[in-house]
Amino acid sequence: MAKKREKSNPKESLIDSPFDGLKRHSALIKKAIDELIKGVQLYMEGRFGEAQRSFEKVAELEHRADKIKIEIRENLPRFIFLPVTRDEFLRLLKEADSILDYAEDVSLLLPMREEEIPDKIEDDFKEFSKKIFGSVRQVDELMSVFVGILNSSFGSKSKQKVRELQLQIAKKEYEADKIERKISQELFNHDENPLKAIHLLKVVDKMDSIANHAENVGDMIDSTVVSK
Repeated sequence: MAKKREKSNPKESLIDSPFDGLKRHSALIKKAIDELIKGVQLYMEGRFGEAQRSFEKVAELEHRADKIKIEIRENLPRFIFLPVTRDEFLRLLKEADSILDYAEDVSLLLPMREEEIPDKIEDDFKEFSKKIFGSVRQVDELMSVFVGILNSSFGSKSKQKVRELQLQIAKKEYEADKIERKISQELFNHDENPLKAIHLLKVVDKMDSIANHAENVGDMIDSTVVSK
């Protein structure tokens, strides 16, 4: 569903600069993922009411991040003196925001059915979640390094750090994909409760999209930094 575009109020500026905005947007992604982690853990423990409160916080954080994203877009000059182009900056912002969009999707979809995770996928689901959420936490670290680079220079140590983080994110995404295929196979053969299987297949797919966009952010930053 397309979201209605909000206009920021210039009297209530949320950011001081595009770099500040990117950093604050990334911080909200991390907070949202931390809440999503908490919600998923509570859900798996059968504490559905407590999980729902965490899921609602994810939506609140996504809304706050949207406001920052809009303000960055509205206030970013057409011609800017940056080590990256305006289009590169906005594409990176959009890709990072997609992580939040899918995190919100998971927070809305998972609690639609209050049910136990099947025993045969429980351990894999936990490991899958760990890989997904770990990749996003590293994106936050990578974004901090990137903003630091934009505010200073493209030194060799900074480039090396970016490459290391990008490779770690890509590894987690690859490992998550392997676990997703295993979980999906198990669920497709889950004859006891087809509705439960369909529900969890959709959740797993949305969660995997979080890791995909995290990897895309890593690739974009790595490509931008290494090419300079």
